Amino acid sequence: MFKVNNIRFTDSGKRIDYDYTYDKAISRFFDKKEIFYSSYNIDVSNVPNSIAVIPLLVNIMPISWFAGFDVFVDELDKEFLQSLEQIKKEFVKNHPEIKPQESKLIVNNEIKNVYEVNQVAMLFSGGVDAYTTFFRHYDKKPHLITIHGADVEIEDIEQWQRVIQINKEEPVIKNNKKHYVESNIRRFYTHQVDLLLPNLGWWGKVQHGLSLNGLVAPLSYVEGYQENYIASSYTDNIKIAWGSTPEIDNSIKWGNTRVIHDGYELKRQDKIDFIVDFIRESKGFVNLRVCYSLLNKSVNCGKCEKCLRTIIAIILNNESPNRFGFETDERVYNQIIKIFEKGIESKGTKYFWWEISEKIKNTSSIYIFKDEKKEKEKLRELNSIITQKLTEVIGGKKREFVSRLKFRLRRKFPKTFNYYLKFRQRKI
Repeated sequence: MFKVNNIRFTDSGKRIDYDYTYDKAISRFFDKKEIFYSSYNIDVSNVPNSIAVIPLLVNIMPISWFAGFDVFVDELDKEFLQSLEQIKKEFVKNHPEIKPQESKLIVNNEIKNVYEVNQVAMLFSGGVDAYTTFFRHYDKKPHLITIHGADVEIEDIEQWQRVIQINKEEPVIKNNKKHYVESNIRRFYTHQVDLLLPNLGWWGKVQHGLSLNGLVAPLSYVEGYQENYIASSYTDNIKIAWGSTPEIDNSIKWGNTRVIHDGYELKRQDKIDFIVDFIRESKGFVNLRVCYSLLNKSVNCGKCEKCLRTIIAIILNNESPNRFGFETDERVYNQIIKIFEKGIESKGTKYFWWEISEKIKNTSSIYIFKDEKKEKEKLRELNSIITQKLTEVIGGKKREFVSRLKFRLRRKFPKTFNYYLKFRQRKI
């Protein structure tokens, strides 16, 4: 079993420390040196324990569902307890291995929390999905909540300070209240949790939706959030197991607060079209932060697949990517072609490039850096390569084996892996 013993507010009420114990039989799942915590930029010490425990439980419960152990807690918000039952059912649909496991959440006191709500909030990474949701609800002036420990590692102070500075200087969000939350959500458990999934990917396939939304719970009590928006990653056109879907996110609730999964009806290319139109009409600019690569030295690295995919999507809207947080030129076409020579990594990525291919077919006017004839020729060449690659089979046992091997090596030799990353940074 896993038991929550105590909740303490430290650092002038801004940090929540969790005291918990667990049986030896499940100790392999938890890092003894990384006790779970969540830290905020405001005092949250008046939050009742029945809500303050939520950031921990949203991360523990999925592990208990897959590994099969009971969780004990003294008190918990009644709305949240009920929502967990529905969320578990949704996970079982994509992960039937959960069903035979015995795992119960045992609560001594179910608390009905009622508090005044007059604000809305959203999880804000600064990327395409987040800005689409922000612009869709622009008039509501949502509070923007950015998480340290999710995409940016806690030790990466340099990149985290860059994130804060970008948010501070971005004109389009200057009038929105901002909250910064730090939590070791990706470090309190061991690699044994990742191995609960046949093909790895615990953070994306299971944890991240519940985890990020749950961290908002203490803030929602203090600030009075009626709604918390989380931007969609995919649409119903992509059938993959994912930890953030309308069925999962829209089931999350506590007290007077509800979570809303936003933008699910929009493809990624639709979102970029929407953002470009919004900026064009407002005659402004925005720095899309789509890349958290360790090689990143600016807003975006401009060289990874995700950056290049976003750049070409903006070009197809007849706008300069350099108005949207990138530094690039006509050589971007050759960079993308090199990316495709390495192959497409996932079903989701394959679908995003299919969207771009469809956009190319239906676009007559593109942004030109220097030479219209040459760049349009390069675009045709690129689309031919995309079409060819989209017909290739993704993954297979060889790719799965390589992914698991890399995962084990990173876990077994973390210092060596960090030295390797630093070496790559110096080479760029």
